[in-house]
Amino acid sequence: MELSPARLPPSPASRPGGDPLPALLLTCERAGFDVRREYGDGPLCASAAFHQRGEGYLLSRKVTLWAAESHEHLFLYRTARLDVPQWQAILQDALARGRERIRPHDEHMVSYVSALVLCDELDAGAAGAVRRTRYSKSFWWGLRGWMRFRALALRLPPGMAERGEALYAVNAAARGALLSLVRTALHPLFALSEYPR
Repeated sequence: MELSPARLPPSPASRPGGDPLPALLLTCERAGFDVRREYGDGPLCASAAFHQRGEGYLLSRKVTLWAAESHEHLFLYRTARLDVPQWQAILQDALARGRERIRPHDEHMVSYVSALVLCDELDAGAAGAVRRTRYSKSFWWGLRGWMRFRALALRLPPGMAERGEALYAVNAAARGALLSLVRTALHPLFALSEYPR
């Protein structure tokens, strides 16, 4: 999906500094993700998918020594307040959507399913639940790869004041790539700090 600035949705009036969702989607697209807006009644507002394939050859492309595929399925959610029951519902939704997109086969190496939640209020219990979230699954004892779950919840600054501070809670699997993507997208809008433990 082509996501040019002209096609970005307008920022809500309640957020004078701008909605961070377009910046996140644009950064995902620039990183090579296929981005899709989701319209419905639930908190899911967008999804993005990234696919990569590596191959090794012997003298020509006709003789493939190895091939490995890796995938990322990112689901972006928007909610006013994130508490533990809401986080559990989002977790189950992201896992269900991610599992239905994974197709394990001989060349499948890894699939990451990621949930990124934007919220105005982040409950301390929900922040702890996000940090403690662990989920991984191997397919055919690892012969057909595995999946891992990444989670990040981001409490947006109140009123999106200029250079306000956003707080995030992140699980161990998301500390690398997902957190880096969010920092890249949102650094121009506001500062990011980890939610206090």
